[in-house]
Amino acid sequence: MPVIVMEVMRVENHPNADSLRVYQMKSPDREEIQIIANLENTYEVGDAVAVALVDSILKDGTKIKPSKLRGLRSFGMALGKVEDLVGTDLSEFYCQKQVAQSVQFQKWPSIELLHNLCRSLEKVEEVPTLSYRAKIKLDGTNAGVQIFSDGRVAAQSRTQIITPDNDNMGFANWVDRNIEFFSNLASSEHLTIFGEWCGKGVQKRTAISKIDRKVFVIFAIQSGGVNGQIAKLEIDPEKIRDLVPKHPDLFILPFYGDTIPLNFSDKEQLKAQAEILNQKVQEIEAIDPWVKETFEIEGLGEGLVFYPEASDTVERLSYSELLFKAKGEKHQVVKTKKPVQIDPEKVKSIDEFVNLFVTPNRLEQGVIEACNGEFEMKKMGEFLKWLTGDVKKESIAELERAQLTWQEVNKPVMKAAREWYQTRAKSL
Repeated sequence: MPVIVMEVMRVENHPNADSLRVYQMKSPDREEIQIIANLENTYEVGDAVAVALVDSILKDGTKIKPSKLRGLRSFGMALGKVEDLVGTDLSEFYCQKQVAQSVQFQKWPSIELLHNLCRSLEKVEEVPTLSYRAKIKLDGTNAGVQIFSDGRVAAQSRTQIITPDNDNMGFANWVDRNIEFFSNLASSEHLTIFGEWCGKGVQKRTAISKIDRKVFVIFAIQSGGVNGQIAKLEIDPEKIRDLVPKHPDLFILPFYGDTIPLNFSDKEQLKAQAEILNQKVQEIEAIDPWVKETFEIEGLGEGLVFYPEASDTVERLSYSELLFKAKGEKHQVVKTKKPVQIDPEKVKSIDEFVNLFVTPNRLEQGVIEACNGEFEMKKMGEFLKWLTGDVKKESIAELERAQLTWQEVNKPVMKAAREWYQTRAKSL
């Protein structure tokens, strides 16, 4: 709600407090409301007063709520006499821009393993050679900030728009506290900043979880993507740094290592490169070099995400479908023999399939993504929906190779996940 210039219609002393006065105030397009204020500023009938209405958020972070003062209700806050015309909206001067809620969600793509990417490119008429750059995969929760050209701001998780009242690990509250910072980034194009919300209390396994606070680490910025506009993705750390000013809780994730060429029409070249990539993943899992350099903390890293460099081929294909990831052994959600493989695992039974995909890491991730990290029986349905959907989209190649169907494995997958969730919920 806004801050509006209202006219004082009546003034009375508070019947139960000598230090308070009771005002009836009105503006042309709003009903009369009651405001109770102390004697620090006093008003007379006919004065024009800036009034913060219920649900306003002032620039100092004060949230205006209905209150009861010595037995009488107050429905706003008087901020002082003004010279503006009664009915003038002064929100821009007094209020923070609030986190937008009813906006179009901007999805960060689901990133596959290399063998799934190889399978997809087999269907392309001219199988390409692509160059990739890697970034370290941080163990947190996917997050984003939308910035509208008019300065409005929206926070989102991996799956939905979030607000301080419907949050994910405190990210929307953090965006709300830093609303002016993000609002000032508004440009002629709609922007979506994608990153990882990570640090203290988000996850427990890696070096980034040992830092003393939560931070937002940016790995890409999208321009467009709304109102029919084409979405363009910027992944270059230096270009992102030019767009985003410094902030104590905000970091730009750099590239890791050199350019990596992958020839998807040459299986032997892919195998050789996969061995090099596996070595890189092992190095990251041993010690995350970015966290060590940035926060002076040593510990495990989760893995790597590989981004294709711009080319004519990338322009012709879907960029999001060319990304791939590789997690270290301790963080894999699929129990592959190696983090980077060009062929899917072959399972001999439904039980082997369940063991391959219903892993502790995937189960823990499901609790974060679907249940905000909470084990509550009433949330188990959302957890099972997320987990089965995640397994289904990632297991196409393995099902095909094992000559199994999703209908055959769906119930066993759900049964294993349900039993795990129930056991964890009961143990807390």
